[in-house]
Amino acid sequence: MPHLYLKADRQDSRFVSSWTVSEVVRIRLWHVAWVLLFRVTPKWLNPWRLFLLRLFGAKTSGKPFVYPSARVFAPFLLRLDHRACLGPESELYNLGPVHVMAHATVAQQVYVCNGTHDFSDVRQPLLVGRIVIGKGAFIGARAFIMPGVAIGEGALVGACAVVTKDVSPWTVVAGNPAKRIRERPQMEIE
Repeated sequence: MPHLYLKADRQDSRFVSSWTVSEVVRIRLWHVAWVLLFRVTPKWLNPWRLFLLRLFGAKTSGKPFVYPSARVFAPFLLRLDHRACLGPESELYNLGPVHVMAHATVAQQVYVCNGTHDFSDVRQPLLVGRIVIGKGAFIGARAFIMPGVAIGEGALVGACAVVTKDVSPWTVVAGNPAKRIRERPQMEIE
């Protein structure tokens, strides 16, 4: 089950941002840098893209790979481990922390959404969670990952799946909403 929490509890109305001025400035500057310095780079300039992500607060270890067309909303809420991959046109709407562990792949046009609202409150405050994509997991093309979900080690999420709940390690899920299809054989992940 997803674990969500209030982004900030300083909202008097639904029209007050839960982001600090500093966070808003960092996000806007990043979006300008993404358009001018990130998106236009050739595939082989991955070290430059990783440098830009780190410059804006992303935590990286080893050598992750990020395609030029991959979008990250807030780099300071992102962690990428060794050989993690953000595929072409993937989008991380990371209003809360997102961790893509070693050797995990987020394939093309995957949408990782880490924010929703508490619709039981008239103010509709922002709820965020922590999304973790486990070591060696694979998220298929155009899948949608909901806020606060954990994808287990070695799990496989089918193309176009909508993941609303945690996925157990070494499990294959698919569909809308994503349901368990079968187990995968466990393998050694470097």
